[in-house]
Amino acid sequence: MSSTTHLTGIIEWAANGPVLRTDGGGTWELDNTRQVRKFIGARVEVVGERSGFNGFVCDQIWPAGQPRPTAFKLRLELLLAAAFVAYGLYAAVGGVVSALA
Repeated sequence: MSSTTHLTGIIEWAANGPVLRTDGGGTWELDNTRQVRKFIGARVEVVGERSGFNGFVCDQIWPAGQPRPTAFKLRLELLLAAAFVAYGLYAAVGGVVSALA
């Protein structure tokens, strides 16, 4: 079962992509995203989940020593509910317009 992990270290480029070399001497292979690549060579803090033996999927990454940025998570349920409401309003307005025409 995965749990959220908080790591601190330096991001370097290795043969298989970006890795995080932690202060304790561990090495974690990171997902190769733009968010991670822009921190190559920098000391960072990351929050995410382990993936396999030494893989790490980053949920958030920020420069070490700075406050953790607020996370923005788009909730799919809210997006779907809003889409159904918008479609309902569109259909109702369309029905009224076609009845009046």
